Amino acid sequence: MPKLQPFPALFACLVIGLLLLNTSQFLTSMKHIRQMEEKGVPGHRLHVALMLEGPTYDQGWNSSALESLTELQKQYGFSLEVASNLDPEKITAAAEQYASNGYDLIFGHGVIFSEPFTKVAPFYPETRFVSFNGEAPHSNQTTIRYDMWPAGYLVGKLAGQMTRTRKVGYIIADKPTEYDQLNGFTQAVKDTSAKTKVIVGKVSDFNDIAGATKAAKEMISKGVDVVYTTGDSLNLAVITEAQRANIYAIGYIADQRYIAPNHVIASMIQDVRQCYRTVMSQFTAGKLPSGSVTYGLKEGVNRLSSFGPMVPKEIREEIKRELDKLIQRR
Repeated sequence: MPKLQPFPALFACLVIGLLLLNTSQFLTSMKHIRQMEEKGVPGHRLHVALMLEGPTYDQGWNSSALESLTELQKQYGFSLEVASNLDPEKITAAAEQYASNGYDLIFGHGVIFSEPFTKVAPFYPETRFVSFNGEAPHSNQTTIRYDMWPAGYLVGKLAGQMTRTRKVGYIIADKPTEYDQLNGFTQAVKDTSAKTKVIVGKVSDFNDIAGATKAAKEMISKGVDVVYTTGDSLNLAVITEAQRANIYAIGYIADQRYIAPNHVIASMIQDVRQCYRTVMSQFTAGKLPSGSVTYGLKEGVNRLSSFGPMVPKEIREEIKRELDKLIQRR
């Protein structure tokens, strides 16, 4: 039997060694990929942008968006860029900037972002644009809508039960998407007592603090003893006016009873966190629907907070019965 020459033997060992090393690396890579898939982690780090019309510290609509994504960032490990207090005229350019920089997911936290996103989306098909309460005509757009008539009805029932002067106030941002809730509120007050009057104050936008303060003072001077406002940063100002006048207020977006515990009877919470959880879960799984998605009382996205101590037991029980009816009806 001929002897193996030293060089061919060494070469054969190197080839075998390289094959084993490559096989080991391949198996390790496959194991890593399987672990990523099992955990639902995307194959690359996601880049997410959050665009806000107002400030991040409003203790309501805008701050809830930032808190939601900050919480989800720990789970999904995405990078997060935040733009707040955006001038409406600059939204389109800002969205285009994020998309051109390769952002995977851009949230516009409000209806004002719908139209700019619609302009930009066709040019950046790899970016998903998500807004609230607007339109989403392109395949890479999603808009989240809230079923607000039932929420307004439930709050209207509470206001109608709690008023003693038979006058309740509602401060609304004069936007088309806001009137479903007002209509539900007005109907509930009428159903509670035909003698109770709803006084409506309108402001130009969700952050018109001066306009909301003025409207609150005017309706209080007319005898309103329960006031509800569906704004963003202006909620704090209205609740403060209610506290000064020693009347009741109903909070919105977040549980705002802590602002004035003796005056806020409850809050209609929009669980923004749940919306963002759902969107992120669906997006990372490749299952986020295009077009509009609607959430409401039935899904727990809209829900009434616990009551303040001033709300009698019988009224609490009545509101609970109304909630059950509304959930079954929708």
